[in-house]
Amino acid sequence: MVVAMIVACEVGFWVLIALGLLSRYALHRRRLSNVFLYSTPLLEVILLVVAVVDLRGGATAGSRHGIAALYIGTTVVFGHRAIRWVDQRVGYHFLGGPPPWRPPRRGPERIRYEVVEFGRTVAAMAIAGALLGVLILITGDADRTEALRGFFGVLGGFTLICLVICVYGVCEAFGKPPKDKPAPRRLRERDPAERTPVG
Repeated sequence: MVVAMIVACEVGFWVLIALGLLSRYALHRRRLSNVFLYSTPLLEVILLVVAVVDLRGGATAGSRHGIAALYIGTTVVFGHRAIRWVDQRVGYHFLGGPPPWRPPRRGPERIRYEVVEFGRTVAAMAIAGALLGVLILITGDADRTEALRGFFGVLGGFTLICLVICVYGVCEAFGKPPKDKPAPRRLRERDPAERTPVG
């Protein structure tokens, strides 16, 4: 049941985004669009309730419950950014809007971007870890929650990977800026009088 709800929440998340963008750009109903887009956090609440009910009903915790906590944590932190990412590209490619924002490539702005992104990752893992703790306390059975305690290592490993990516991005920020490619030389016909005679 938990696995099915994770899949359903992921599908529902993108369905709500699609309905929100359709309402905003095709129907020109911004309020209805906001209703769809701002309803996405309800999916995380539903998933959390399902996980709690499953464990309180006597189920043994497994990786599915840990994945549910991880999904909720990442969606809470990065969900609104995913909505903005899609919104910018739909507006640009189909409605002639401004180009989508792109992260900086060099300099202090790139360093700030990488540090902030890593901070968001830490926040997402902290939320997931807190949810794991809540599920463990609610279940109240060490034997049935052994898998949840082991999932803290997964969160730590994921955080470590993101730290390596952050360090790489910071190092890249100190690199030399890419050279501008020379504009292609336009071919033109030379005047016949300027041509070198043959022979």
